[in-house]
Amino acid sequence: MMVRKYIKSLVMVVFVLCVSVQESSAQRWFKASSLEFGLIGGASHYSGDLTDNKFFEARGLKGSVGVITRYTPREMVTFRLSAQYGKLEGDDAWYEDPNDINNRGLNFTSDLWDFTGAAEFNFNSIDTRQKSGVIPFAFIGASVFKYNPKAVFEYDPTTDLALYLGQSYNDLESRDGEEIELQPLGTEGQQTTEFNERERYSLTQVAIPVGAGFKFKLSHKWTVGVEYGARITFTDYIDDVSDSYVDPTRLQSQYGAMSAAMSVRERNFDPVFFENSPRGDSDKNDLYGILGLSITYRIYGNKAVCPSF
Repeated sequence: MMVRKYIKSLVMVVFVLCVSVQESSAQRWFKASSLEFGLIGGASHYSGDLTDNKFFEARGLKGSVGVITRYTPREMVTFRLSAQYGKLEGDDAWYEDPNDINNRGLNFTSDLWDFTGAAEFNFNSIDTRQKSGVIPFAFIGASVFKYNPKAVFEYDPTTDLALYLGQSYNDLESRDGEEIELQPLGTEGQQTTEFNERERYSLTQVAIPVGAGFKFKLSHKWTVGVEYGARITFTDYIDDVSDSYVDPTRLQSQYGAMSAAMSVRERNFDPVFFENSPRGDSDKNDLYGILGLSITYRIYGNKAVCPSF
């Protein structure tokens, strides 16, 4: 009998503690972990040599879509994984005078695959009894991304380059309007005899994602989020532009006439002073960013529990 009374008393004490914790501030609560899964869509953009080094260029915004999962072991920290597909674009024509014959004339587009793992630091907590609320957050982590810069070949036999290369350029006429992958062409002399120190860049790179946003709790299960994250990269070749020009005849002998044609897209040039003249700014790496709108469904968790002793 004494044991039963003792157990009943202990249960009552635990119950009272639970009620007391429930009535206290949310910061005194221990919460079960939660797992969410959902979709994320929005827009991606690039910043680099072909956006005049502007951080944000609205004309370069391209749609993006992906999946996202969040795991929250405690209310102030959330771990996330996401996979997103988007596009990147830059174009000198956005900034150059179309009547200037000295225009560089470079442009590119690229598919983008972004795989990110990050920690979100929540600046607010919501009591589990609330069905709605707003949580501002910031995040940082690591990304792996795949890209492949391309550009459309525009055949023009009246340019100085066409006259300089002669028949080898004329042989490209049938490829007018074709979208060309730029990395295999070594457009800045990568791994040529004269510029062997310039290594061919990899199409898979790592980046550091840094961003912030808001999560809007719509119910116990559904959450909508809006965020922006910049990816700080370690490459200056997202756009295939970084260093200096190489004499087109060197590119032609090593990689063919198409390499020279996609490297030099301005209408006129002087081959005497052309080699080693600036093609890009190698002191600044490219970056890209993703503006995202997510909707996630909580699979389990985030229920208040009594503290353990």
